[in-house]
Amino acid sequence: MTFIVLSLVFQSTTYLYIASVGPLLIVPFLPDIRSGQYIKPNQAKGAVRLITMENKDKSGSDFLVILFEQGFVKWDRRQLYFNLDDVMKDVYIKPDPFAATMTVLKYDLSLHRKKKNWIGISLPQLQQRMSQLSYTTNEINRIVIQLSDVNELLQKTVSQPAAAGRSVGA
Repeated sequence: MTFIVLSLVFQSTTYLYIASVGPLLIVPFLPDIRSGQYIKPNQAKGAVRLITMENKDKSGSDFLVILFEQGFVKWDRRQLYFNLDDVMKDVYIKPDPFAATMTVLKYDLSLHRKKKNWIGISLPQLQQRMSQLSYTTNEINRIVIQLSDVNELLQKTVSQPAAAGRSVGA
């Protein structure tokens, strides 16, 4: 803005050129807003639900299931974020024999850098594994995650700051 005002006051094309280059220098430092998609069940109006399911054989491997309508997930994004506070428990899911399900592995998960209890799923990694399956991303309507993987991810982040604090003081 300053260079635009200066170009008007001094009637200089040099200041106008500088003013036009300024935004080009700022763009690389802007955050990439479109790199992640956030699942917010209360705003999605039934298009998505996060549900925990207990394993019937009591082996301790409970699951988190993300149910969504086809087309809800934007597969061109880098991360799909969900909040652990939005997970519903003790919900009955009607079995769907035609449901296309994708399993999320431990290394597909990451924590959001700034938001607490937000877990990210790497969509490019899921797409890479999906290339070997008989269905496409457009057919997927369930994502299954082992809760033990989520808990392990949360415990790593809790233990890392404490360990870092001890090493600095030693």
